[in-house]
Amino acid sequence: MNRIHAVILDWAGTTVDFGSFAPTQIFVEAFRQVFDVEITLAEARVPMGLGKWQHIEALGKLPAVDARWQAKFGRSMSAADIDAIYAAFMPLQIAKVVDFSSPIAGVIDTIAVLRAEGIKIGSCSGYPRAVMERLVPAAAEHGYRPDHWVAT
Repeated sequence: MNRIHAVILDWAGTTVDFGSFAPTQIFVEAFRQVFDVEITLAEARVPMGLGKWQHIEALGKLPAVDARWQAKFGRSMSAADIDAIYAAFMPLQIAKVVDFSSPIAGVIDTIAVLRAEGIKIGSCSGYPRAVMERLVPAAAEHGYRPDHWVAT
C-alpha cells in the first residue's frame, strides 16, 4: 500500500524556470523601467523570500544599489520610490512570466512516474493569483499540468 497520496511542488525554480529567473529578472526590469537604475541579477536575488514591496525596499538598502541610487538622485530610496517600482513590477511579471514557463528537465518524467503510482500532483507558489493565471496555462502547453494549484 502506497502511503504517499500527493506531492506538493513549488513553481519557479522547482518545476519551471530553471534558475528562478522570472522573479529576479522582473526586479531588474522594474528598476530600469521606472528610474533607469541598474541592478544586477545577483543583487535582485539577495532578498528572495520577502514580499515584493519589502523586497524592493531591501534592494534599495543594499550598499551598492543605495550608492547608485544616491549618485543618480542625491538621496536614498523613499517609500514613494518603492511604491512606483512596485506598481510597475506586477504588470511586468504578469506579462513576462510566460517567458519562463518551460518545465525544468526531468519534471515531466518525474510527474509521470508519480502519477503511475497513483500520486496526485499539487502545487503552490508565492506568485499572486494574477501571475499564476498566466503561468498555469503556459506551463500546460509545455506539458506540466498539476492536479491542483494555489497561489497567494
